[in-house]
Amino acid sequence: MNKRFLKLAVTTALTVAFAVPAFANPFTDVPAKHWAYDAVNKLAQAGVVAGYGDGTFKGDKTVSRYEMASVIATAMQKNLNSDQKATVDKLSKEFATELNSMGVKVETLDKKVDNMVKISGDARVRYGASDSVDNTDFRARVSFDGKINDNLKFNARLTTNNMNYNEDFTTKTGIKLDTANVTFNALGLTNTVGRQDLVLGNGFLQDSAITGIASQAGNLKMFAGHLNDTNEMYGAEYNMKLGAANITADYVNYDTGTDSVDVYGANVGVKLTNSVTALGEFYNVDNGTTDGNATAYGLKFNKIGLTALYRDVEAAADSKYSNIHSDILSLGDTGYKGLEVRYDRAIAKNTTLNLKYQDFENQDGTEIAGGARTQAAINVKF
Repeated sequence: MNKRFLKLAVTTALTVAFAVPAFANPFTDVPAKHWAYDAVNKLAQAGVVAGYGDGTFKGDKTVSRYEMASVIATAMQKNLNSDQKATVDKLSKEFATELNSMGVKVETLDKKVDNMVKISGDARVRYGASDSVDNTDFRARVSFDGKINDNLKFNARLTTNNMNYNEDFTTKTGIKLDTANVTFNALGLTNTVGRQDLVLGNGFLQDSAITGIASQAGNLKMFAGHLNDTNEMYGAEYNMKLGAANITADYVNYDTGTDSVDVYGANVGVKLTNSVTALGEFYNVDNGTTDGNATAYGLKFNKIGLTALYRDVEAAADSKYSNIHSDILSLGDTGYKGLEVRYDRAIAKNTTLNLKYQDFENQDGTEIAGGARTQAAINVKF
């Protein structure tokens, strides 16, 4: 920086900002007749400048940006009127990089960044195969999150949906609006209204979006809305920790227009060691005339990302609103049981590898069409 210009700018701005009486000169190299004598004294008394260890001010020395940032950081801690604060805010913006590297929070910049629309997204390439069928698809999504005011935030997401590799892409409908909602606090609740994701029971019970409202109060989440033009739903999910166990309890009612289906469920994870967690899942689905149970139990090896489960899903308990098992290859609706092994691993920054192997059979012991299934997916976030 030009030392003369910088000294003039600093002393002029901060002398106005910190109008304090002059006192005895603390610096041996600033004579009483110097043009900046009063300004330097006032800055020193205000605690804005401290000089060097040998008792000098070194007014002719070129000031680095970090030295200037140090002066500004001190000024930011002072009680300022509106004009003074405006002056320091302008300086803090100019030296924001240096201030941040010094660990100084620039409030005005933080607020500006917080108010900006944040764009993020993810992309996935996935391959699934059985003895008779194989399939490759991909999906890309872009999310927009922003703040309308201190108590109102919005979210919107665009998606390509799952596009099969062997399809004629020209016949696809293109990008769709996947979610669109606002979130606000009212009556002690955090409320999200609009089209939004709803994941229940680790996704096995439901992992599809609803158009409606979800309200959170501590560990309790309540929700109600439409799944599509004809199906409606409402319910609640509660999370709690009991000793080494994490427990999630669910109740959901699905109204299909012709049937009213009640679902009760629970997920339990018990940490056995730092490396191993025991898992258990249970759901009961009752439509008034028939009901079915879905259970799963197994182990998760936390450090290596490996999960092994034995699933037993009766026909009436096969969820219609979750694609966790059949988003590439249908398992049908006859019910199934058998082994599921998953492997989830970060392979690079913002990139994960997900592998799944399912060896299921029908409830009567016959082989499910297509036999055992494998699935591999690469997920990238940006």
